[in-house]
Amino acid sequence: MIDRDRECLDSGGRAVAVRPEIADSWKRSRLCGVDPDRVSAVPGEAELDTRFARTAVPVLSRMAEVMVGSRTSLLLSAPDGTMLWRWVDDQRLAARLDGNDAVVGTRWSEDVVGTNGIGTSLETARPVLVRGEEHFAEALHAFTCAGEPIRHPITRRVAGILSVTSLSEHANPLMVPTLKMLTREIAEQLFGESTLRERELLQHFLDERRRGRAAVLAINHDTVIADTGGARLEVDHRDVWRQVESGLIGPSQQQRTRLPGGVDVSWRTIEHAGTVVGLVVSGQESPAAAGLSEAEAVPRERPSRSPAPSTSAGADDLQLALARAVAEVDRLLVSGGPGSGKRSLADAVVATGGARLVELDCAEAVGDAAEPWLLAARAALDDAARGGPAVLLLHMESVADGPARRLGVLLDRCPRSAGPVRVIATWTPGGGSPGPAVQALVDRFSPEVFEVPPLRTRPWEVLDQLVGRPAPFPVLTSAAVDVVRRHPWPGGYRQLAEFRRWLERRTTPSVRVEDLPPRFVREAARARLTVIQTAEADAIETALRGAHGNKAAAAAALGISRSSLYRKLREYRIA
Repeated sequence: MIDRDRECLDSGGRAVAVRPEIADSWKRSRLCGVDPDRVSAVPGEAELDTRFARTAVPVLSRMAEVMVGSRTSLLLSAPDGTMLWRWVDDQRLAARLDGNDAVVGTRWSEDVVGTNGIGTSLETARPVLVRGEEHFAEALHAFTCAGEPIRHPITRRVAGILSVTSLSEHANPLMVPTLKMLTREIAEQLFGESTLRERELLQHFLDERRRGRAAVLAINHDTVIADTGGARLEVDHRDVWRQVESGLIGPSQQQRTRLPGGVDVSWRTIEHAGTVVGLVVSGQESPAAAGLSEAEAVPRERPSRSPAPSTSAGADDLQLALARAVAEVDRLLVSGGPGSGKRSLADAVVATGGARLVELDCAEAVGDAAEPWLLAARAALDDAARGGPAVLLLHMESVADGPARRLGVLLDRCPRSAGPVRVIATWTPGGGSPGPAVQALVDRFSPEVFEVPPLRTRPWEVLDQLVGRPAPFPVLTSAAVDVVRRHPWPGGYRQLAEFRRWLERRTTPSVRVEDLPPRFVREAARARLTVIQTAEADAIETALRGAHGNKAAAAAALGISRSSLYRKLREYRIA
């Protein structure tokens, strides 16, 4: 019957004899490209010496002394399925495990090996028992294994998977109860090993829950504790904590803000010795939980610019910082990538103070136009020295050597003051160092350069341009808002303006994720990757192009298995 079910699944049908959880696991294994004829375990990426392993292994070692003679094994894995520790009682079982690469350091997630006690328990986050032929790979049909997640008692995240495995002929009914007892003991030991700050974070979380909040999560530098509603709040833990580390969120703060999905939340700081050690965020159920459609989940009002839990300081904070800078020096260099908004920011700050700017584009000081440009610059600088409008020198990195020397002379003729600003210059860093003439020009400005961060780090400004616009501007669904918020915006404000024009031409009342340009979804996923993961994704795309889309050839060129390639294609959202 099991073989017939396999054939049925292969032809797109539905298995009837096996348990539903096993049939679902087979489907996932087949979609991941797992080879059913052999085990293709690959090296894992998890660190073997972790606090979790150092806590769990002594508990398991003590239990192993009692299990001698049971002809079984204990396998402990990391949250990605990498085997961290193994104990085997029987030499025959050890040889069969070795023959299938079930050794420390290999990865036993379901997308690599198929249905098995570690991988399937990890995939479902539930206890599982896999008997003999229920394994997806035929090479594992000789084994029976039970697996169960070990959840951290503070964060409730899966810290690892424990599996009790034996040859099927030696399986006994005590496997599952033994597994449950061991996972419970490890969880208790993890609680005892938890730091004081983790316990304090848990206490604040529970206190907020007792107040009847519908959605609560507590955050510190490496821990997130959330209830069901809190898990649905669109809060990026890493971005919020970066604000704490940068001082944007300080002690004794309590505020309300609106998240990109349209959920109003309040947050307060947790402090120890005058230092912020955590945050508690609470709010109502997310719109999706309340039964609203995605289109209804995004309000017509503009999102708040409160400093948390956002992902950047926002336009108001940048303007305030630049306003302080221009009040203290008479010459200021404003640096930032292309399209980061240097010119608009300078205009807004000077206009807020009631003053005006005279703009001069240094890129225009070329050839026959250089002389009239320098005459205009001289007149503007003389006027600024007499209290007239300040001068904005755009694209100073592009000025040629000759005009740069003469512009330096003009600046030397202007009397200096302690502020406010008389000359602002914008600078877009390039690939090389400026020449001597341009460097001498830079040296005539305040050494405290004002850096404008790239637009990708200021998502509230992006959402201000796109969310809550009056009809007929389309409404972005909450999922689409999240993709747009994570887009890297390499072209800055120019690219954002083009995207706004693209939205304005839409004829539908709402825009979903599938309606967005495909590269937005890919680049939003890429924005979550580490530097190493980004390099790996680039290497995979290069290999696929070289193999003209042939995934088997690309996997061979990369030196990885086909199943690993399919997993990484999904993980990195590579089409």
